[in-house]
Amino acid sequence: MPDIEQKIKEAAGAMDNLAKFKKRTKLQASYVEYDKFADSNLHEGYFCYNCIYWVNASGGKCMLVDENGPDVRGKTSDVIAPHGCCTAYEANYDKLHDTRTPSASVPVDTEKNKEKVTTADVV
Repeated sequence: MPDIEQKIKEAAGAMDNLAKFKKRTKLQASYVEYDKFADSNLHEGYFCYNCIYWVNASGGKCMLVDENGPDVRGKTSDVIAPHGCCTAYEANYDKLHDTRTPSASVPVDTEKNKEKVTTADVV
């Protein structure tokens, strides 16, 4: 079987497996949207836009959190907004970047930033 066909079957299987899990409500995930961040640079910060679980296809969706219902502030938007965030946030380092000018920023080791740190690493 050609490699591309195998990858398509694997992706379809993964999506099928994800569909079997019950998503958490916005309240359970402590999801919140702040309208003041709607026009922010979404490539910086802990926004849904930078989360590995956020999907932009057909409106804001999350693989873990149901887009329907109120957030922790009582706002109902029926989408997972790119400027939202919740406790399931997992950084997508391919989207995050530093937009400061070279003279305004300190040298950053971008490979070090990609190291995954978990609570088990904190003493």
